[in-house]
Amino acid sequence: MYQELKGDENFSDKYATWVIAYCLDTDSFFVTNQRHFFWEYNDEFQCENDAVNYFRNHLNEFRNARKEILSNCGGWSIDKDLFLENTKEIRGTWL
Repeated sequence: MYQELKGDENFSDKYATWVIAYCLDTDSFFVTNQRHFFWEYNDEFQCENDAVNYFRNHLNEFRNARKEILSNCGGWSIDKDLFLENTKEIRGTWL
């Protein structure tokens, strides 16, 4: 899953588009305009809000991605609720 950085790239670079990423350490998804995370959704979004809304409306897709990640990496319960860092949402409901 790791991709080598190009010579002119840094981990802290910000991009014009946003992605949905997953952090294995915290077992959570997040939306960011940075890149090069452990797992990133393939599609890019024009703004943070578009990515957050996509996540909310496609929870099963992200549950399946998380199950696949954890079945290969272990560490967390596969049946645990999804968490989105940006909004502090668990499975689409506000905390």
